[in-house]
Amino acid sequence: MRGKTAMTQQPKWRLAPALLSISILLTSANAVAGTIPLMVKQFPSVPLSQIESLTTIPSLSVLIFVILSNPIAKKLGNKVTVLVGVFIVLLAGLLPIVVNSFWLILGSRFLLGAGIGLFNAMAYSLISAYYEGTRRQTMMGYQGSVNSLGNILMFLISSFLIGFGWRQVYLYYFIAIPVLFLFWWGAPNDQTAEVSAERLSSQQPTSFGRLLKGRLLVYALLVLFSMMIMQTVIVKISGLILTAGYGKIADGSIALAILGVANMIGGTLYGRLFKLIHRLILPVGLLVAAIALFAMSRSNSLILTFTLTAIAGLSTSLVGPYLFAESAEIAGKGNETLASSILIVGINVGVFITPYVLSGLSNLIGSDQPAPILAAVSVILAVIGVLTLWLKESTAVAD
Repeated sequence: MRGKTAMTQQPKWRLAPALLSISILLTSANAVAGTIPLMVKQFPSVPLSQIESLTTIPSLSVLIFVILSNPIAKKLGNKVTVLVGVFIVLLAGLLPIVVNSFWLILGSRFLLGAGIGLFNAMAYSLISAYYEGTRRQTMMGYQGSVNSLGNILMFLISSFLIGFGWRQVYLYYFIAIPVLFLFWWGAPNDQTAEVSAERLSSQQPTSFGRLLKGRLLVYALLVLFSMMIMQTVIVKISGLILTAGYGKIADGSIALAILGVANMIGGTLYGRLFKLIHRLILPVGLLVAAIALFAMSRSNSLILTFTLTAIAGLSTSLVGPYLFAESAEIAGKGNETLASSILIVGINVGVFITPYVLSGLSNLIGSDQPAPILAAVSVILAVIGVLTLWLKESTAVAD
């Protein structure tokens, strides 16, 4: 097996923490979102939209470098590409502490996204390269948990640092140092003679366009819709609580924290659930989330909304790991990073178009209130969940 062959390059127990560690940084661009009001005062001549772009401009460079990461990794190797990406995150993340030009800070944010983009797809594809079967599915669940843990750490550390000033929030990016060490210490050196010989005999390189013609396109659309649903919950939950009159705006933040913790727990449990129900984990996750969102739109209790938020977080956390693991099976050996890149493009497109889709949905149902929008979204999600019952599972996953 290629996974076992590759793992001989480092002690086996080092591999999992090395591969999972990079997921802590995947959403780190949002760490400075809370500094926007302070930076508006610091740079009064800069338009607000430009200052707000400090949190959005990284997503543009992430998209670009996610696509470029596959050919770059073929030249440099997976391990070097990831290490370069994490090092860029470290430097670009810390640069705003010492520079005074807003435009240099904006440039550093674009560079930060480029660094994340270099290893974003590999946070999933390397798991697919080194693990197979149910172990791969379990590791994908852990990846989702570590990603959620990264969000929680980011929120806690940034909330603490902002009390010292906006520049100090950028100290958060020192977290890239232990990630850099962990990956260097635990990840195997790829392109060894033994691994290369095996890949030459089994690798099936495939073009981006050819992959999109198959079932992978369906998975990319599914992950796009799933991300749109999650963004809808994130955007609308505070408004739902306020307009229903059973809570304050701070309760919306608590609900989002519950959502993050539920995602982390769901990722941890994913492997066990997959062993029980296999491919049904996808429709079950989508349908349970649909029921939770519909009930949330009818809720008149803060406790009930918090409970339903937790259920939605647990169920949606089952979708991503399955889609990424299945995409690697479909793409075949040597195409794991390309397959992951396609899904990550779907994620970023989903986040980008969510406001426009919600605007169109509001016009369609004749209301822009959170409750009817969540109800409409839940119906769409339920339809998608039912349709996924007809998707077939890759035989390799079931082994």
